[in-house]
Amino acid sequence: MAPKITIENLNVTIEARPGMSLLNSLLYEEQPIHTVCGGRARCGCCRVRIVSDGKGISPPNEYEKNRLGEEARKEGWRLACQTTTLRDVTIWLPTDGELEADCAKS
Repeated sequence: MAPKITIENLNVTIEARPGMSLLNSLLYEEQPIHTVCGGRARCGCCRVRIVSDGKGISPPNEYEKNRLGEEARKEGWRLACQTTTLRDVTIWLPTDGELEADCAKS
């Protein structure tokens, strides 16, 4: 059984796609995730906040650490493009108004 991704602020639960990043699982399920760089950890637009304990996801890699910084990671922020779902996880998905203008979908 595939892990579940619960998007707390949208009250939606989807299945994680095996072998795919969190970003691709969200895109596959047509959830409103933002990306400009296409999943290369350059834009930071696909950030999500992990609401659950964080044990259900992969650890941050160097690209993610460099892009987000320590403070954002301490607050639970992760890049969906660099994160894989290992077990059920609950996230907060920023909306257009919570993102920089370069990230908002038109």
